[in-house]
Amino acid sequence: MATLRHMALKKKLDIQVDSCGIGWVHLGERSDLRTFEAAKKHEILIDHRAQQFLMEFFETYDLILCVNEEIVEQLKLKGPQHANKIKLATEFSKKYKGQPIPDPYYLSDHGFDDVMEIIIDCCNGIVKFLSR
Repeated sequence: MATLRHMALKKKLDIQVDSCGIGWVHLGERSDLRTFEAAKKHEILIDHRAQQFLMEFFETYDLILCVNEEIVEQLKLKGPQHANKIKLATEFSKKYKGQPIPDPYYLSDHGFDDVMEIIIDCCNGIVKFLSR
């Protein structure tokens, strides 16, 4: 969310961006400190707390991006009439098209930086798509 918002602002693209999960485990928590550090290297500020996906988001947003196919499918089951706006985020990526965005917590020491690179690549594609 913070990366897409940051990149959209740089391109003077007026969009509403939010982030959430489908689970409840980390509700209200801030991102892992390593996420802040990886984002900071790209001058991106993360100021978000975890929240859960709400059914009203189907009506609020024109595009709902997911980190993996499992979440895509779960959301399509919850709101089948909105299936056309639910997409895998890497669908917009040049280098990682169709791949899941891994949870950096379970990767190597450089996992947070590696995932940040995937997110930046996706967001470049998303901004390009939305700019049309």
